[in-house]
Amino acid sequence: MSSLNYSLYENKLTKDVDNDYIARPVNNVIRDRQALIDVITGPGSILKPTETTASIDAYWNTIIGFIEKGENYRDDFITVKFEMGGVYITLDDRFDRDRHSLVVNLVPGSALSKAAAAVRPTYKKTQEVAPNIETVYDWASDSTNELLSSEGIVEISGEDLKLYGTHDEEGIFFINQANGSEVKAEKVRTNLPSELSLQAPVLEAGEYRMEIRNTTRKGKSLRVGIFAQKFTVS
Repeated sequence: MSSLNYSLYENKLTKDVDNDYIARPVNNVIRDRQALIDVITGPGSILKPTETTASIDAYWNTIIGFIEKGENYRDDFITVKFEMGGVYITLDDRFDRDRHSLVVNLVPGSALSKAAAAVRPTYKKTQEVAPNIETVYDWASDSTNELLSSEGIVEISGEDLKLYGTHDEEGIFFINQANGSEVKAEKVRTNLPSELSLQAPVLEAGEYRMEIRNTTRKGKSLRVGIFAQKFTVS
């Protein structure tokens, strides 16, 4: 039986309850597409990387074709289905993308659920949580994790992002990779644990990294989350 490491962290969603916690997986390996192909075509396999890549692409492109026709899909591994959100005021009301949503959900199939049931969660001592940046969307260039626009609107998603203002050095910083200079964003509009929206400061052309420095809700110690992705400002 395989194990999944986890730690317990303060539950920030239940402000009316003291000293309750939530579990988060920690220090777990993330495999990517190339790792998948390497395992499939490893020693003893009769499959080649080129044909394996083509088969994976064909599988997903076929499912995408079903979705484009408004069809759902199910096999032993995944179920891909449509779900709709929003309120319809009357029986004569019709779908409006400004008020309603249409999303595609991926649900684990029986084979994945069986694999997950075989995993043994293993507790590890809690480590200090740092801000975790997952995606950075730049409105002006319509790009994610790639480009930044000087004085443009930026949306950041992730975990433990909120700025509590309990430390003088809290903030969102843009670090120039050429000379190490940093600029702090002064205009933050949305300030939530999972989402920040802000106006980027004036940025010279070049490559930048992003850092978020904050504290916990009740803490004074500064934490630093560094996004590995480099951004280009043209």
